[in-house]
Amino acid sequence: MLNDFRHYAPTCFIFGRDAEMKIGETLAGDGVKTVLLCRSSDEFLIKTGLLGRVTGELTSHGIRVVELDGIVPNPRLRRVYDGIKIAREEKVDAVVAVGGGSVIDTAKAVAAGVKYDGDVWDFYNGKAGKAKEALPVSVVLTLPATGSESGGVSVINNEDIHVKALTSADCLRPRFAFMNPQLCCTLPPFITACGIADMFSHAMERYFSDDDEINSIDFMCEGVMKAIVTFGRKVMADPQNYQYRAEIMWLGTVAHNETVGVGRNQDWSSHNIGNELSALYDTPHGASLSIITPAWMEYVYEEHLWRFARFARTVFDVTETDDLAAAKEGIRLTTEFFKELKLPTSFEEFNIPTDRIEEMAETASHVFGTDEIGSFKTLKKADIIEIFKNSIKKR
Repeated sequence: MLNDFRHYAPTCFIFGRDAEMKIGETLAGDGVKTVLLCRSSDEFLIKTGLLGRVTGELTSHGIRVVELDGIVPNPRLRRVYDGIKIAREEKVDAVVAVGGGSVIDTAKAVAAGVKYDGDVWDFYNGKAGKAKEALPVSVVLTLPATGSESGGVSVINNEDIHVKALTSADCLRPRFAFMNPQLCCTLPPFITACGIADMFSHAMERYFSDDDEINSIDFMCEGVMKAIVTFGRKVMADPQNYQYRAEIMWLGTVAHNETVGVGRNQDWSSHNIGNELSALYDTPHGASLSIITPAWMEYVYEEHLWRFARFARTVFDVTETDDLAAAKEGIRLTTEFFKELKLPTSFEEFNIPTDRIEEMAETASHVFGTDEIGSFKTLKKADIIEIFKNSIKKR
């Protein structure tokens, strides 16, 4: 049976060609007067005219725009502080993120921080619990990956202490998400691949549960994972194809807005372990997952062998009748999928140092305030060290 759950999904999606051109009328109709527009300093936004189109639509509908630029992958806490200061000084009443997960997560952090009297990092280190209120956030999505355009999670990197941490709250779920697959057609192959790995991992973290029953959410999750593999391959081979970009864009959303996660004990070990590579070495999030996930799978698969065997058969069409053989083949094919995407599957391939493994394992094992992570298989520091060690050499 499903666990009891509460699912809140307030985001209004405006999806399709030129979706961003509806942002002015939409926000004006919602009573917005002044927005803080969060973005990177990537020339893409200017060269493609996207920034001009978005700001033009906002201003033409009487909405004043102030900007927070310079947001980078593995978004930095210092820039969040800058955004909170600007938002308060300019008395903004909404936040707009134009970009991918890092920009969106920064926008969410700013939105929560403006409404909080203390240090916004309190929400990420657990001192303040969940945020109770935030400015409304809207998103113009340029990179399908994190699912942050409709989820309540925000992940921020505190560069001063080398800790990447998350918070989650209903008030952080975006109010509007403007999703135009055309904006993704010129993304570099590596960035596209990182996004595919991230959304695939989001579904996997929910699927590899300690629940020994198969229910409707399992069937849905299997379908999402199979679709990500199918259209991930297609979009890498034909990046200008609007249909493939549209499929991947929506799959990124569905994989992480709890559509395939309600009522589950979810794992999240691969994410928590991989986050240490991003915190210390600024490893792109998708690459950290392609490195850690195969090693995690190899370490835990015997815990619920039948689920790994089912994953192999439903997602990768493995025909082995023996569960052990099927499970191992599923792990191999997952690794090969990451390699097809031209992503690293080891420290060695990405030139990541190996001298701080124990330190990373210590941090990862205490991310939830205890000495363990995971639900599929509970992992302590010693387990995480082994997973790191198994990730070192090229596969």
